[in-house]
Amino acid sequence: MMKDLYFVPECYVDTNLVESLLETDGVNHQKGCNTVVNTMKGKVLNDGFAVGIIDSDKRQPSYVKEFTEIAHSKHLSLMKHNVKPHYLVMIKPAMDQFILDCAEEQGVCMSDFSLSSDLEGFKKQTKAVDTKHDIRFKKLFKAIKHNAEISTLCCVLNYLKEQRYQSKAENLVQFFIVLK
Repeated sequence: MMKDLYFVPECYVDTNLVESLLETDGVNHQKGCNTVVNTMKGKVLNDGFAVGIIDSDKRQPSYVKEFTEIAHSKHLSLMKHNVKPHYLVMIKPAMDQFILDCAEEQGVCMSDFSLSSDLEGFKKQTKAVDTKHDIRFKKLFKAIKHNAEISTLCCVLNYLKEQRYQSKAENLVQFFIVLK
C-alpha cells in the first residue's frame, strides 16, 4: 500500500480513523487545525490536491474563509476551496464527540474496546500519541463503520482519493443525501 499524504488530519484519533476508512498505510498527520491549513498552503500541497480533516473549533484559521460549503450533516461539513483543488472536512463539534455519538447510534459499547464512554475520559484516551496506531480504536472504527455519518465520511474520502482533480461537487453532495 502507498501513503496518501494529501490527506491531512489534525490529531491522532483523526489520523487513525482516516487511515482505517481509506485502508492506507499513512496520511499526513499534523497537530492542530492551524498546522493542517499551513501544510495545505505549504510548498508541497499549495498548488496540488489536498484534503484537510479538522475539528470545527470556535476559532477557525483564516484560510477557512476561502472555502465554500458543499454539503453538511449533523457532524460533518464538507468544504471546497474557491480556487484550488483543496477540500476541508470539518467535524462538529469535534472528532471525540462525533465518534462517541456514532458509537451510541450503532449501539456499540465503548467498554467492549476498553475505551471510555464519557467525553472527558474518551478525550484523555484520544490525546495519547499512540492513539494513531491503537488497535482498540481500529476495532471500534470497524464496529461503527455502518453508522450513516461514518459511512458518508468513508465514501467522501474514498471518492476524493480516487477522483482527486476530477472531483465534482454534485457527486460529493450525493453522499450526504442519505443522511437527510
